Amino acid sequence: MKLILLIFLITQFTYAQDDYILQLFPGKRIMETDKAEIYEEWIVSSQTELIGKSFSIQAGNEHVSEILYFKKFGEQWAYVAVPEGQSITLFALVEYTPKKFIFENKEHDFPKRIIYEFHKDGKLTAAIEGDVNGEMKRKEFSFKIVEE
Repeated sequence: MKLILLIFLITQFTYAQDDYILQLFPGKRIMETDKAEIYEEWIVSSQTELIGKSFSIQAGNEHVSEILYFKKFGEQWAYVAVPEGQSITLFALVEYTPKKFIFENKEHDFPKRIIYEFHKDGKLTAAIEGDVNGEMKRKEFSFKIVEE
């Protein structure tokens, strides 16, 4: 009986991840700075993949800095970053709640963790963190939804 309950809970955990990722991430968000408007935009490609991009608009010109993916490999979700001019890096989903997702790759130089936290007011906090020269660094980005 315990094994059946465990399988049920694992299955529900996996489906809940799918639901939260597929419902929360799609859309376009903006972070405004003194120098530029920075956007992150996600679309659902399939039930196992979202495609995104991080870009800025300066003086009316769009510059894509990263192509992004949420990709499900078997039962495991991963954050796949393809920064402009750099190689692909995968971060495994290691922890989540209905509003917070933590992706990690301990082998990557920086960041080692990428964190997305959705707030009740519709805002999104994205953070990157890891050690730089032996010191823990964290950088946060605050986005709001773009109404179109």
